[in-house]
Amino acid sequence: MEKIMAVLTGERTYGERLGAYANYKRSLPFTAVSFDSGQAYENFAKRHKIGVLLTDGHVEKEHMGFREGRSSREELIIGLFDETDEESVFNYTEGPGIDAYTLIPKYQSAEKIMRSVMSCCNAMGVEMSAEDQRSSAHIVGVYSPDPGVQKAAYAMTLARALSSKRRTLFLSFEEFSGFAGITGESYGVSLSDGMLSLKQGRLDPERLGSLIHTYSGIDYIPPIQYADDMKGITGEDCAQLLRSVIRCGSYEVMVVDLPSAFSMAEDMMDICHEIYVPEKDDFMGRVKVEEFMRYLEFCKKLRLISKLNRFELCMHLPAFSGSSYMDTLFYGELGDKARAHAEHIICR
Repeated sequence: MEKIMAVLTGERTYGERLGAYANYKRSLPFTAVSFDSGQAYENFAKRHKIGVLLTDGHVEKEHMGFREGRSSREELIIGLFDETDEESVFNYTEGPGIDAYTLIPKYQSAEKIMRSVMSCCNAMGVEMSAEDQRSSAHIVGVYSPDPGVQKAAYAMTLARALSSKRRTLFLSFEEFSGFAGITGESYGVSLSDGMLSLKQGRLDPERLGSLIHTYSGIDYIPPIQYADDMKGITGEDCAQLLRSVIRCGSYEVMVVDLPSAFSMAEDMMDICHEIYVPEKDDFMGRVKVEEFMRYLEFCKKLRLISKLNRFELCMHLPAFSGSSYMDTLFYGELGDKARAHAEHIICR
């Protein structure tokens, strides 16, 4: 049955444009229909099954039947909140809609809104078609505002731990990942080629297969080789690449070593199901992570905060390189932590 995403807002132009964008994106499992009055929406909902309803606070104020009808009709209601409007019922400081709805910012790019919608659907268990289920994967991000913590080593070890249980792909978006130094390989292709193929509309399963390498039990696409390759590439571009890789591949889990720059990482965090944040047990490590958390709270990025899994990572890593480096990580203290996290991820 066709799934309907209803957009109900008092701003007709806003609803029409958001609906038009959603219908243009063929990868979305919904047909979007916009409404500018509660009565028009109610009449439509009596004849069609609504998969997702996006509604703003002013409509909710005028048409209070949504909350009562949620369990019997809509699978998921998403509130579009305007953080600048203190009168909206979807205001964080007032909060009457927080327990009843999943909330996302109203005024952001349509791409981000649709990405948030899909993330909400996954989190709330909204049923997808068989085709959508085949193309889904659990995305695990690894991020730290502290460049001194061993984030990259942990991300690789976590990918290996997950690879023993699920088909897992590892990606690093760091400008200087050091991965070639670990594997000892020189690459003719990298994430840069994947991004170029995506922009050219040529990223298909065959092209993806040509980019994937394997090292020490880890399937991965080589990171970018030159920092200049990231010029002109946005976080949204990287997020789109992740979604395309998921659709083209057959992986069940993706581990993403996110870039240290939050301005780049945020868009990718939006589509991660959970994000592991290693932190050192020292003063500078703690204050950097705490500053990062205060920033998220100040900017009301509550959905990101809910995905974060903070943990201490204070251990001595091997100082040597070579083929045994990954084995030393995996069977050492870092590997113990990564395997425990992998069990948690698989059991979710």
